[in-house]
Amino acid sequence: MHIRANKCPHCKAVLTRAVVESIDIDNAVIFADTTYKGVTYACPSCRAVLGVSMDQIALNHDVVQRLLKALGRG
Repeated sequence: MHIRANKCPHCKAVLTRAVVESIDIDNAVIFADTTYKGVTYACPSCRAVLGVSMDQIALNHDVVQRLLKALGRG
């Protein structure tokens, strides 16, 4: 099955943008009771989810805060 990168695989609408929404991602496989901030990318026409990813801005902020705490500065 060949899927064109610029079309929604569900409704076949041409994608010029995506709807981004915040979600929580549970990571119970590696660390019990650990939740990370994530985002979903959805088709603006049919709202089908095109992908899920960790929120890199929130992840970077969390890493900086944990480093500052570990260094006794946070």
